Amino acid sequence: MSTEAIEEVPSPNSVIFSNAYIDERVSEVCSETIAWEQQGLSEEHVAALKAIDKVPISEAIAIVEKNPTLYAFVFCTILLKVTSTDVLKYALALTSAVLLDSKSFAAALNGLPTICSPLTALLDSEDAVAALLAAKVIILMIISSESPSVEIVEKLFACTHSKLATSDEYSLKDLAAQAYGAILSVKCTRPLFWSKITTYGPPLLENLKSGRGGLQLQYYSVLVFWLLSFEQEPAESMNKTCDIIAIVMEILKVAIKEKIIRVSTLLFTNLITLAPEQNVSSLLVVGGLPVIKSMAQRKWSDSELEEDLTNLASILQEAQDKMSTFDEYLTELTTGRLRWSPAHKSVDFWKRNAELFKEDDWKLLKELAKIISTSDDNTVLAVASNDISYIVGELPEGLIVLNSMGTKTKIMEMMAHPDAEVKYNALKATQVFVARTFA
Repeated sequence: MSTEAIEEVPSPNSVIFSNAYIDERVSEVCSETIAWEQQGLSEEHVAALKAIDKVPISEAIAIVEKNPTLYAFVFCTILLKVTSTDVLKYALALTSAVLLDSKSFAAALNGLPTICSPLTALLDSEDAVAALLAAKVIILMIISSESPSVEIVEKLFACTHSKLATSDEYSLKDLAAQAYGAILSVKCTRPLFWSKITTYGPPLLENLKSGRGGLQLQYYSVLVFWLLSFEQEPAESMNKTCDIIAIVMEILKVAIKEKIIRVSTLLFTNLITLAPEQNVSSLLVVGGLPVIKSMAQRKWSDSELEEDLTNLASILQEAQDKMSTFDEYLTELTTGRLRWSPAHKSVDFWKRNAELFKEDDWKLLKELAKIISTSDDNTVLAVASNDISYIVGELPEGLIVLNSMGTKTKIMEMMAHPDAEVKYNALKATQVFVARTFA
């Protein structure tokens, strides 16, 4: 299968927003009794509310769908006129329950321009449940609209980040990830989220790296990046910005839930379809090929997953077959993920390729020097020191570059590094420095 980019990949279906934590809040609020006659509403609106209050949700939906415009006005009027937080929460809970299964009611609500301001204002409510219920209503409106308000989407993203995604409670982190997923299933919202990825991304990445929030949180966090990967710019930049390939590959290696394997595979497939140049080599350098090939040989209940894994393995195998040894090395270097592949300790490799590190004003040697200065990975530091020792052995003039960048001093300091492998390779490089200085 070719790795040439195509213009787009098919957009996913909407993600259903239903969360146990918020559903419990809805049940608690709906257990209360509201005196609608005392809320300053018209007789018509009071009658409409009584018709759907305390009846099974299927009956309430049927009643609302007979006159969705009326019920949209009733709900909007409550938001604009009622000041009681308890009544507002009840109205929000009732509205969200109907919205889940009524497209006509959703369309009617989305058609009211006056609803945006009071609804988004509730996102800043001091009552946490009121804010959550307002968020749920807004999410359900967004995913039922072809062109949701940019202002509302941006406000919802910001509130979800500040109040949920960065919370210490994993139930709220889980709610944030699922909320993001539901919103991002609407194509036009993805650029808005991606424009703030350096703010919204880190809490999600931490969910993935720590694994402390459970499998559901892990799944929905990967889902967010999968939904973003349907767009060209995120597909091209996601790995460089978020290191997403390495993070998700570590999850994939130990994943036991098929749905996590599925969404991870779909993410990788999108990345190498839309942006092969940026992502295929990155998948190879983190050991993606043997992992994907092994998974492709298993039996899965999902036949599409089996096919996707086979196709992904085929693309990666084709790419690896076309790479020279130096191409493989260059992939490690440009991604900053140096590992002990055979080239690093091959005298022949360095004799053949050392001159390439001198080209473009020592561009590749400077890349190695930058890795020495910025990496905190012991294997990467050890391999980079090893490589520099070989390069200086072949090209003593490279010491001038390393001196100017402070790399020689940094490597000499690493001779006292607590990691034995780093210490050994720093010592080896230092010995070469000394030998070549006085040669």
